[in-house]
Amino acid sequence: METRDCGVVTKGKNTKFIAGLIFLIISFTLYFCIPLIFFLPYDIKLLGSIAFVAYIVSWSLTGVAILFMGKEGYNLVKDKILSIFKRKK
Repeated sequence: METRDCGVVTKGKNTKFIAGLIFLIISFTLYFCIPLIFFLPYDIKLLGSIAFVAYIVSWSLTGVAILFMGKEGYNLVKDKILSIFKRKK
């Protein structure tokens, strides 16, 4: 008789998943706000530096989010996001 994981998430894993999801939401929000940085009234070199740092922080947060969510959470989010771009038959 085989025992399988029936999808029950334990309390510790659920907390890590939620933390990872929050990091992912912050990461996407920061990434999509990068173009708005160039509307600030500063020198273009400073704005470019701020945008570059925001880009690096955004991708770093994405990595941290994947680390917290684990493989299952990453696949879940990936399927949800990629389903937007898939053609429906």
